[in-house]
Amino acid sequence: MANIIGLVEDRETSEFYPTPEKLAKKMLEKVDWCRVSTVLEPSAGKGDILKEIAKAVQRSDRRNSREMEIDAIEIDNNLRSILKYNFSDEAESKLRGEIKETIKDYSSSYNQHWQTGRYYYFDGKERKDKDFPESVQVQLEKINDELKGFFSDGIRIVHDDFLTYTNYKKYDLIVMNPPFSNGDMHLLKALKMQKNGGSIVCLLNAETIRNPFTPARKHLVKLLDEYNAEIEYISDAFSDAERRADVDVALIRVDIPASVDEKESIFDRLAKAQKYEEPDISESTELEVTDFIQALVNRYRVEIESGIELIKTYWRMRPYLRSSLDPKREYSYDTPIIQLTDDNNHEMTINRYVRKVRLKYWQGLLTNDKFIGKLTSKLQQEYHERISHYAEYDFSMFNIQTLLVEMQAQIKGGIEDEIMKTYDRLTEEHAFYPECAKNRHYYDGWKTNKAWKIDKKSILPICGVFSSYDKRPRTYEATHVLSDIERVLNYFDGNMTADVDLANTLDCYFRANITQNIKLKYFDVTFYKKGTVHIKFTCPELIDRFNIYAAQNRRWLPPCYGKKKYADMTEEEQAVINEFQGEQAYNKIMSRPDYYLASPVQETGMLLLDITTQEDEQRAV
Repeated sequence: MANIIGLVEDRETSEFYPTPEKLAKKMLEKVDWCRVSTVLEPSAGKGDILKEIAKAVQRSDRRNSREMEIDAIEIDNNLRSILKYNFSDEAESKLRGEIKETIKDYSSSYNQHWQTGRYYYFDGKERKDKDFPESVQVQLEKINDELKGFFSDGIRIVHDDFLTYTNYKKYDLIVMNPPFSNGDMHLLKALKMQKNGGSIVCLLNAETIRNPFTPARKHLVKLLDEYNAEIEYISDAFSDAERRADVDVALIRVDIPASVDEKESIFDRLAKAQKYEEPDISESTELEVTDFIQALVNRYRVEIESGIELIKTYWRMRPYLRSSLDPKREYSYDTPIIQLTDDNNHEMTINRYVRKVRLKYWQGLLTNDKFIGKLTSKLQQEYHERISHYAEYDFSMFNIQTLLVEMQAQIKGGIEDEIMKTYDRLTEEHAFYPECAKNRHYYDGWKTNKAWKIDKKSILPICGVFSSYDKRPRTYEATHVLSDIERVLNYFDGNMTADVDLANTLDCYFRANITQNIKLKYFDVTFYKKGTVHIKFTCPELIDRFNIYAAQNRRWLPPCYGKKKYADMTEEEQAVINEFQGEQAYNKIMSRPDYYLASPVQETGMLLLDITTQEDEQRAV
């Protein structure tokens, strides 16, 4: 018990009772897996029920037995981390490694082969059982059984609190062992989610059904009766569990036939949606980041709900939209008079629509400078390439905050790398001196560029800025040349300088056919058709910070830099300072060490936003 409770955050109030294997199997024994492709486990814990689902599916007649969409919810942060690992590729690989380790002393004369998690070997022409020692055989069977508890696409943790989960996706099956104290509210939420069709298997404290003394329990019992739910009472279900409990449980199975909610028409829903006063997303630059995100989430909800009503109406009308009255003509070949299809000409379903809308909104977020502007270009590209992955998750404040936490973990190393790459680009990469052996391009090196320090001016080669067709400058290519330099200076500046839109400014100049002395945020630039851009920096203090940060990063400066007065330095240390900047400039640094020696990586650690969701506010109340 101590070990199990040790997994959760609050040991005093925890209602974490892992479902025993025997009980989990009983919960799933009547499920027709051939009719199930989407599953939700709203109180997943560390994944005991999900493991049994994976095993049950593999035992079934369902094709592609491991390929299912599995969504999970868990309110405890520690358990969410454990749950994520328990269904990861890393956990599965570890088990396969344990098989190899277990049999390594017995494998010299046999040809081993693994298939779908089961071990067997070939000896000659026949497949035989390996004559391992009994202890090894038991261990192999145990590992093989654990290997069955994985899904090919893993699982998705889509939210933290089931009671605040806003669901748009349709689930074929919800399997749940909710907290005993408010299991009635959890099951009522599941029934509401499945009211238009779907199955529920729920483990509930038996007293919830036997003694319905609250309005919620009375309503629950009434609904279960209306849905002809199957209720089976089980005694001592947790008497030999990982965490024991002396309680009777009710195993409830509900199958709700597919239907359409006719209480509210699409027109009512659309009329209600019009009451939302959404900010214009195209003007998001005027909004704070959190306001922008909240506006996107609100707009997403309206769009999803309105679209779902449209699809429901279409499918309600679908039987009457056949292009023929001939009863002999097969329904599947009778093209409807009106079709509701997606951009790939597939007939629209709710899940297909939800996925498409999710993709649109995640794409809008992960390409918006308000959200990813502080990320390095490499990280921006990585997240852009993973947009289709995020489209499998609801566009909610919880999932956006989870993404922000992930970004925060990566941002420090990414910024450090980009700063140093940009430093090299402005110094040694394109500097030319006979003694400068590091220069990689003799033909495009310039003495203007110092190899060890950014000066007032740098020259860089450019490619493709001027069109080969009409020799006119092109905004996209020019922006690409300068954007990384501006972003790195932003890191050092900490957003203290008024913003200048790089792309728009360049475009305005280029439209006027001006390519010289273009004034930007931190520098003036001149583009030459011979293939160079001259960058004249207008922010000397930021350049000083940049040079100091890079020099310290490369360990070119003495360890006492910024900590010891010039007069107190040794002659050797003074010589380095003299070569780097001189005594006067160093004294200037010492007068403002909090500015010149501050780490831009720490200052940029403001990416992680404090997003308070409506659900959080409800919990606080």
